[in-house]
Amino acid sequence: MPTLDSKRKRKNQEGAAAVRAGARLTRVRPTRKKKEKAASSEAPGEATAMKQPVSYLVVEHGVDDPTHSVLKVAGAGAHPLLYGKRGMSFAAVGTRHGPRIVGVGPDTLIYDPKTSTEVLGPRLFRDMLHPVLIPHGSKLYALSRCPAVVGSVDFMPWFFSFDLNDYRDYRAGWLDLPPPPIFPCRINPLEYRNPPEVRVASYAMVGSHILLSVQKDKQDKGTCAFDVDTKSWEIVDDKNLPFTGQAVPLDGHRFVACSKARDGAAAVYYMRVFRPEATSTGKMEMYITELPVESKGIIVPGQFLCTMGTGGRFSSFDVRSIDPGTGEKLDKARIIYRSYSLVGGGDNARTKSVVVVKQQRKIYKLRDPYYHLAYPLPVVAGLTM
Repeated sequence: MPTLDSKRKRKNQEGAAAVRAGARLTRVRPTRKKKEKAASSEAPGEATAMKQPVSYLVVEHGVDDPTHSVLKVAGAGAHPLLYGKRGMSFAAVGTRHGPRIVGVGPDTLIYDPKTSTEVLGPRLFRDMLHPVLIPHGSKLYALSRCPAVVGSVDFMPWFFSFDLNDYRDYRAGWLDLPPPPIFPCRINPLEYRNPPEVRVASYAMVGSHILLSVQKDKQDKGTCAFDVDTKSWEIVDDKNLPFTGQAVPLDGHRFVACSKARDGAAAVYYMRVFRPEATSTGKMEMYITELPVESKGIIVPGQFLCTMGTGGRFSSFDVRSIDPGTGEKLDKARIIYRSYSLVGGGDNARTKSVVVVKQQRKIYKLRDPYYHLAYPLPVVAGLTM
């Protein structure tokens, strides 16, 4: 017959095991009718399941000792990040050694999802909070989301790049790049006394150019483009991009993003950037138009849009949580995952309509009753690799 001490010991061991487990993501199983409908709609895709990209979520948790974990959607448990700190942004970067998840903020961490191992990369010259991360090939570009002219955080320099293929045990450092011309590079003494509030409003990686729009004191300040080959910026429009946040590439010149004109609903855009030698004006030019979309299933972008490789496929993660109340901690949240595909239009069609078809909808429960989850948004990144 077990004694009281043995019961307490077993309970403590179970509690310690649960703490080590950390955050958990479990699928909410649909009802029988919904399951049959989902199975019939997903059957054609089962044969190509091995070719599907793998999705990951980066979760911020640990209220008392903030950290992050990587969760593989529809996979095993969480993998705590040793160097994850509050204020980090995350991106998926392809390298010759395989894809990596890179976190940038106070530190740089590089996580290998295949081996579930992590190394500490080179630090930025200045600390950044929630920087804008733009992967391009094996390079990662980091840009201050809210450039500051005073203080030690988000102060100049504001723009860096890091090539994950060019390293020896990741000791190679970040390369300092010229700041965008629409950042507060030159301000007068009066503005130093009352610094302007500048923040990145929208951005996209179009070919070999980074398109960037900012707001200054909540007013649109236009769009500039960075040529990654010549490492130079140029103003391409006095208006901001017609979407908010990041435009996710679909195939070729088509992108999906949250439209400003449609109150955040997802829209498909055709975008190109032309070098000066290819234009009649001798200046860099941008072409962007919103394509007509026929939707078969409501497009709900959620907080995160992710590309799913070629073929015009993309997905979204919608994170929902309830305010735990004053003095309480968030233990659970709900993740709604949706995947879509584009039909028709063609990459070279600048005006033809496209059909967006919803492929899947899955619901997951995110739980962490021991470390607890960050509120109001416990998920800081949704990635596909």
